[in-house]
Amino acid sequence: MTELQGKKILITGGAGQITYSLIPLLLSGGIFGDNMIDLNLLDIDLCKDKLEGVKMEINDSNFSHLNNLIITTDVKTGFKDIDVAILLGGFPREKGMLRKDLLEKNFMIFKEHGMALENYASKDVKVLVVANPANTNCWIADKFSPSIPSNNFTCLTYLDQERLRNLISKKYKISYNDIKNVIIWGNHSNTQVPDISYINQKNIELTDDDIKIIQTRGASVIEKRGISSALSAAQAIKKHLSDWFNGTNELVSLGVKSNGEFNIPKDIFISLPVTTNNFDYKIQENFEINNKVEQLLAISIKELKEEIEIVKKLLN
Repeated sequence: MTELQGKKILITGGAGQITYSLIPLLLSGGIFGDNMIDLNLLDIDLCKDKLEGVKMEINDSNFSHLNNLIITTDVKTGFKDIDVAILLGGFPREKGMLRKDLLEKNFMIFKEHGMALENYASKDVKVLVVANPANTNCWIADKFSPSIPSNNFTCLTYLDQERLRNLISKKYKISYNDIKNVIIWGNHSNTQVPDISYINQKNIELTDDDIKIIQTRGASVIEKRGISSALSAAQAIKKHLSDWFNGTNELVSLGVKSNGEFNIPKDIFISLPVTTNNFDYKIQENFEINNKVEQLLAISIKELKEEIEIVKKLLN
């Protein structure tokens, strides 16, 4: 098993809402077994005071698995020798902002983060991108850290999987723990494709309304709270990291780099069904995609390709 004793985990957006919800999950044990954690929290200068406040609360909490804590607004300090990067910091989508504008704003952030991974992090660093648009931000970070293997990069679609499992649990009155092998295909956006073709339960179906609920769940949370998901996102990050690190034989949904599986174009980060072991994953290809899922997935792939084309123009 990969050792994390005395090694470093970075969270960007260190003063943000998701980080605030994630810290107790990360530092109370369970994700990485009994290994101690050196935690770096990185944020922008504007959030320096908030970082100080978070540090005070962490210190007052006396978390059992915290070995050392660094808060910083300096990229080099934040990324230096890290073994795990959880990239939460990004430019949020503002009212009236086009997706193109959001991509351009985040291009600069994830270009910087990719270069920092390349220049300062461990060459075996494992990277989880959460900030939206997560799939394309992951592509950018990977592109600017060429010496780090692409399969060390993942982006978060586990939250969408958890939303699907919850919907099935509530709709059919089945225990969450008894629901296995649900799949999310595609982009972490409203084009994502929920799929229960290989669920371990009988007589379960997804209606078009069910699919729409999952695709728009994030927007529904924002509508009610006025801000995006934090508690559920943190829980999904915990489960993503735990499954990636500890391994699972169950199918789980991670955003990973396509190598042409399922006739999906290469060189995009897309949510696929995988099994995991010791901070590695294996894309599962031993089944066919049904016609409805294939049609919906084509829409999500088109969106991802369009995002990548926008970003590629920024590379010049």
